[in-house]
Amino acid sequence: MAVRTMRAVDPREVPVDGGTAVQEDAARPVFRGHGADDWVCVTCGTVLAAAMDAQYMTRRVRIRCATCRTVNTSAEVPFAPARRPRREV
Repeated sequence: MAVRTMRAVDPREVPVDGGTAVQEDAARPVFRGHGADDWVCVTCGTVLAAAMDAQYMTRRVRIRCATCRTVNTSAEVPFAPARRPRREV
């Protein structure tokens, strides 16, 4: 199995339809599947999702690590905050 590192979530990055899964025990991954990749925390290396394919680990999947409390996401697309034009009053 390949080990893939997740990335830290930017505080401004809020998914419209996603939530954050909380890992309560560092010895137990939050998600377990039948895929090819293990996903680890960007800060401490704790396994957060075991045997999960990349197609299921989207931008909506966010996991808070039990060891270091970092919120991780698996999305490999870099975050760019949306810019709204200012309304003139």
